[in-house]
Amino acid sequence: MLVTFLGHAGLLIETQRARLLVDPWLSHEGAYQAAWFQYPSNSHIQIGGLNHISAVIITHEHEDHFDREFLSRLPSHVPVFMPNYPSRYLKEQVRELGFSAARNLPQWRAMRIGDVSFFFVSELSPMNHDSALVIEHSGRTLLNLNDARLSSAQLDAIRHRSGKVAALLFQSTGASWHPMCYTYEEEHKRHISIQKAEAKLRSSLKTIKLLSPDIAVPFAGPPCFLDPELIEYNHDSYFMDQWSVCSWLQEHGVQGCSIFLPGDMYDLGSASKIPDRQWQGFDPMERFAHIEQMAPEKAPTIALVKSRFGEPARPVFPVFDRYFHSLLGMSPYFNRNIDMRVGFDVFGTHGGEWTVDFRAGHEGVYDQLDECNYVYRLESRWLYALLNGRLRWENFFLSLRFTASRNPDLYCDYLLGLLKFAEVTPLRSVEHHEMRLRDTDTFVIEAEGQRYRIARTCPHAGANLDEYAEVLPGRVLRCLAHYHEFSLDSGRCLNANGPPLSVKRL
Repeated sequence: MLVTFLGHAGLLIETQRARLLVDPWLSHEGAYQAAWFQYPSNSHIQIGGLNHISAVIITHEHEDHFDREFLSRLPSHVPVFMPNYPSRYLKEQVRELGFSAARNLPQWRAMRIGDVSFFFVSELSPMNHDSALVIEHSGRTLLNLNDARLSSAQLDAIRHRSGKVAALLFQSTGASWHPMCYTYEEEHKRHISIQKAEAKLRSSLKTIKLLSPDIAVPFAGPPCFLDPELIEYNHDSYFMDQWSVCSWLQEHGVQGCSIFLPGDMYDLGSASKIPDRQWQGFDPMERFAHIEQMAPEKAPTIALVKSRFGEPARPVFPVFDRYFHSLLGMSPYFNRNIDMRVGFDVFGTHGGEWTVDFRAGHEGVYDQLDECNYVYRLESRWLYALLNGRLRWENFFLSLRFTASRNPDLYCDYLLGLLKFAEVTPLRSVEHHEMRLRDTDTFVIEAEGQRYRIARTCPHAGANLDEYAEVLPGRVLRCLAHYHEFSLDSGRCLNANGPPLSVKRL
């Protein structure tokens, strides 16, 4: 099996009887309203023989994995496979591109194409529509984790089902708007970014030690930011590059960590790397110089993409009012867990200051901004596109083209979930999943000389805390799956608006 790295999270898998494309992101317009671009650039990549692609595999809907521009060039008869998420959005988008053979696969169900077999493994919580991809050929297994954060039990199940992992592709850099877009002091932002980057690295280290792959490849990021409004984010500690990741892992005893640039190939049969000559003389230490050189070249493209989102021609508040009244009626469970006033400070044509109140007995939409726990500040052109369905909330947040504040400073997963799904079925799926979580299975940990009996599953998304948790100073437990932190003395979630951890002091 020959694997060509297409840049970011893209792969071309070739065997004697199959050619599979995985999450190809080749658009010259980048992603997220021209906020993200591929780094290093994959503009030299040319995939020939598109008529002979056996199948396309899309792991999830994020635009750096689901590239409409490139996919529209493929013949409509090419089969497209996606995980069977509760939301119908991704499948509908694929069908809108004209693919006649789009198919959702339930996780763990293997699909055979030629001499290659593959299956998906999704995150435990349906709040997160991310899936790993397992590809098998001639007794060799490639595990592509991309954005998915799997539990140790899921990783164990993959290993027992598919055997030793020959190649592990893991996301080791951030893909978030926190803390970059929040109104913190710069030093506090930097502190949070470093903390999150280190937690991500420790989680990657745990995964690598558990699986012991022949080769471990930092994958699916980071992007680069070329818009002058965003270019400062290239220096954020959260967006670690592949070389920094490999260096850290090597310092912590990992052997076999390797970097693949766009066009590089790896032969799983012979375990050999075939470098792309494009990168002869490439100096990874000159990352910021490369980005500064790329930015002027992309300036016309960025301007063109942004021009497609013009100022709204009519008042936005009536549309805002209808949209959020609809959301308020979708899920009492989500409303109860949000339980606050959320503000929208909208500037530009037909902007204003508006509030959505999720509190029980106070639900409603108001043409004012007052006593809000969360406040989003964004341009009216972006909000109008979000309200009319042209943009998805999560994809917009990933563009980093907004600012936010919250008081108290607690993350609310339910607010993001309601915005990004805006659909009854996936919201109910989250509710049913969380109601099934039980605290009957426990284990004992020690923190600062005190012993605690705690639930084995994280109350946020069900990750196994026996494997994916660390104890921080101050008797705080952090789940490495999604970085929720809990007080071991009270069980209270310290950095998010979420359910408490079941804890008993011994």
